[in-house]
Amino acid sequence: MHSPVEKIKERLSIVDVISSYLTVEKAGKNYKAKCPFHNEKTPSFFISPERGSYYCFGCGAKGDIFSFVEHFEGTDFLGSLKILAERAGVELSAYKSKIKDKTDMYYEIMEEATEYFEKVFAGNMEARSYLVNRGLNDAFIKSFRIGYAPESWNSIHDYLINKGYKKEDIEIVGLIKRKDNRYYDRFRGRIMFPISDSSGRVIAFSGRIFKKESGSAIEEAKYLNSPDTPLFNKSNVLFGLDKAKGAIRSRDYSIIVEGQMDLILSHQAGLNNTVAVSGTAFTDTTVDNESKINNLGLVRRLSSNIIFSYDGDDAGIRAASRSALIALSLDMQVKVAVLPIGKDPADLIHEDQNKWKEIIKNSVNIVSFHLDRICKSTNDIRIRGKKIREIIFPFMLMIKSSIEKSAYINEIHTKTGIAEDAIIEDYKNYEKTNSANVDLLKDKPKETKDTNSRRDRLEKKLFGIIFWQKEVKEQKNNISGLVSSFEKDIGIDDYQKMLILYEPFSDTLAFEAEMWYGDKINILMNDTSEIILNLEEEVFKDKAMFLLTKINEIEHSNNKEGLKENIAGYQKIVEKIAEIKNRRSK
Repeated sequence: MHSPVEKIKERLSIVDVISSYLTVEKAGKNYKAKCPFHNEKTPSFFISPERGSYYCFGCGAKGDIFSFVEHFEGTDFLGSLKILAERAGVELSAYKSKIKDKTDMYYEIMEEATEYFEKVFAGNMEARSYLVNRGLNDAFIKSFRIGYAPESWNSIHDYLINKGYKKEDIEIVGLIKRKDNRYYDRFRGRIMFPISDSSGRVIAFSGRIFKKESGSAIEEAKYLNSPDTPLFNKSNVLFGLDKAKGAIRSRDYSIIVEGQMDLILSHQAGLNNTVAVSGTAFTDTTVDNESKINNLGLVRRLSSNIIFSYDGDDAGIRAASRSALIALSLDMQVKVAVLPIGKDPADLIHEDQNKWKEIIKNSVNIVSFHLDRICKSTNDIRIRGKKIREIIFPFMLMIKSSIEKSAYINEIHTKTGIAEDAIIEDYKNYEKTNSANVDLLKDKPKETKDTNSRRDRLEKKLFGIIFWQKEVKEQKNNISGLVSSFEKDIGIDDYQKMLILYEPFSDTLAFEAEMWYGDKINILMNDTSEIILNLEEEVFKDKAMFLLTKINEIEHSNNKEGLKENIAGYQKIVEKIAEIKNRRSK
């Protein structure tokens, strides 16, 4: 029986998969592209159809179609498996029962909650009428899986408890809250918009209140969003991105709006490259502290062209400007769609969807947008100059291209009448004073230890195989000898520490191993041997580094006790690493 991974690889070539994300060109028998994982002007990202793999000579990124989708989409292995299986037409339902780890249970709870809210919505004519009156049709209500949370303190709580889930787990995913040892529903009397990850799995909710209880003394928030959970970090996702990503790639630009209604109506009007910030948030870099790609980083990978369309009031303009500043720092081309005061995209589309399309068509770059506002506000050159320094220069500071900056300086001169030399001098002074602040926004690569990340990957792969093979009795002895040798080489204590670390994730790791290897025992044996050799090398490199640090500390101290022993130990480890490399070369 072929594993799902093999079936998917048989049906999807690596060139087809990657070319659906990037522009690739032929390079002999291989293909090349600009790497999506770091900024570069000359392509150093190579794709090998023969090997079914890719490698970037610039940043070292490498792998197959699964690792590419994981990295590009900002998802995990199971997320990439789901995306590629749907594309290849490979059925995964037979394997779903094997996924039992905590994280997968959280996804299951969120899916159950989504289905429950959908069923409640189907029976609530008042909620449906509200959406229909706002302009939504039934097809898009269904497509976006809009639901309704009843005006009850314990409806979703009781429903999920009856399904067999624990209160603690329901609380962890943000569906219920606890006060004085009593649990109650977080979302009550709200229209529910599910927020999904890039593979379409529900990870959070944004609930909109659409009516007020009579006599209520408390003014409830218009929108209530899920808190950060193990599944949901508001900086790592945008509402609707799972549905918009294909259109963003094909149209080569994204539209950013504020609310869920703005987004869904924009999709309904045909602009399905729209995403929304409601329930989420932009951050200054493309990756977070755990090296997970953030939402604007993912949008940039899909297209570097972006249009912000927030409310036309002062608050909306400030929000658009802040977002635009971050986008410029990530080397994106930024435009603003100017909305009439008091109108949002949902209002415009409901009136006439062509008005919305025309506004998007007439969007202007962020510098020209603010420059025009400054010129309309005053004719005084001194005041114009002051506002240009305060409002325009911060955007120019984020722009990398000298040609673009020169063009904007010329535009400022033409529209304001300020001498070009004076603008250049003022900008240079501003740049000197504020250039240090640019680093706070510029996207800097994280300092990571490749050896450690490589070691983590090798450990997970090996223990996935170990856990999987424990479930398959007739195959258990096939790798037991290799594992015993590995345990002896690195030491029982170190092996036990790894085992304890990965035991809680045994089901998911075993599932991933089964997805990879299926019944290909020969490949499994060869890969296990290779993984063990590489992992041993990483383990002993870490031990050598630890001892080398210790030796340096002793040499710089007054107490030289233990120096000879540590040097001898270091030399033995170096010899061991050389022996491992020799075994691997054979």
